[in-house]
Amino acid sequence: MNKYDYAHAVARIRYNEMKLLKSKDIEQLLSASDYSEALTKIKEHGYSFEKSRDAKQALDNELLKAWKLLQEIAPEKELLDVFGVLNAFHNLKSALKSRVSRSNDEPYYLFPSSVEVSVIEEAVKINDFSLLPDYMTQAAKKGYKALTENEDGQLSEAIIDKAALSHFLLMSKKTECEEVIKAANLKCAEANIKIAYRAAVTGKEKGFYEASLSECDGIDINSLSNAAQKGVDELLEYLKTTRYKEAAALLTVSSIAFEKWFDNFLIVIIENAKVEPFGFAPLAAYWFAKEAEIKNIRILLNGKKNNVDNDTIRERMRRLYV
Repeated sequence: MNKYDYAHAVARIRYNEMKLLKSKDIEQLLSASDYSEALTKIKEHGYSFEKSRDAKQALDNELLKAWKLLQEIAPEKELLDVFGVLNAFHNLKSALKSRVSRSNDEPYYLFPSSVEVSVIEEAVKINDFSLLPDYMTQAAKKGYKALTENEDGQLSEAIIDKAALSHFLLMSKKTECEEVIKAANLKCAEANIKIAYRAAVTGKEKGFYEASLSECDGIDINSLSNAAQKGVDELLEYLKTTRYKEAAALLTVSSIAFEKWFDNFLIVIIENAKVEPFGFAPLAAYWFAKEAEIKNIRILLNGKKNNVDNDTIRERMRRLYV
C-alpha cells in the first residue's frame, strides 16, 4: 500500500497524541496526597474510574480504546496484529496451565490478542491445536506435551515464549516499518537476556537454552548460551560486548532498572515517528506511547496505594513519548 494512504490515519493520530500525558501531567499526578486523590487527578485526563477497585480494569479499557482507534483508522488492519501477537501466546500459556492444573481460578488473559481468546480456549479444551493459526500450532502441541508428559511448566513456557518472539519478529518485518522492526528486536533481546540470566543463576543445561532463546539483532544466541552455561560472570562479560551492555550492568542491581532501560530505549526508537507525515510508523509509535503511559499510571497508583515516596515512584517511571 502507498504510504500516502495513511494521511487520514496519521492526522487522527496527531490529534490523539495531544491527549497523551506530558511530564508536567505526571508531576501533577505525583503531587496527589494519596491513592484516592491520584485517581481523582487521573480522571481529569480522561480516564474513567468509577470505584477504586476498578483501577486495573479502567487502565485495561483505556488501552483497548487505543486499540479500537487503530483498528478504525488503519488502512492495513492486518498489520496491527503485530501488537497483539505476544498477548495471544501469553493467553495460550494461561489456557494450557488452567486446563492441566484444573484450577478453579479464571485464566489471566491479556488484550488485545491477535487470536481470539474463545478460539484458544476451544483448541485447548478439546485438545485440537489445529484450530489455532499455523504459527501457534506446533508451539501449543510441544508446550502441552512438556506440561503433561514431562511435567515441566518452565520448559512449556520457554517453548511457547520462543515461538511468540520468533513470530513477533516475523510480523514486525511484514510491516516494513523500521521502528516496529527495531522495537521487536529490542523486546526479543530483553527476553533473551532475562532468560539467560535466570538460567545461569539456576544452572540450566544446554537443552534449555536451545528451547528458549530466539534469534534477534544485537545478540548471538550461541555466544549467549555458551556464556550463560559457564555462569553469571561469564554471561555478564559476554553482554559487555553487545549493544545492550548498559542494560546488562543493571541485571545484578535491580530487575526494575533493567526493564526500565529497555522501556526507555523503546521510546527513543519510536521518537523519529513524530516527524513522519505518512505510513505505519506514527500509528505504531502511538501504540507504544500509550502502553508506556498506562504503565506509568500503574506504577504511580501502585506507589500511592503502598505509600511509596514520590522520589522512588519517579525513579521507577518510564520515559514519555511527548
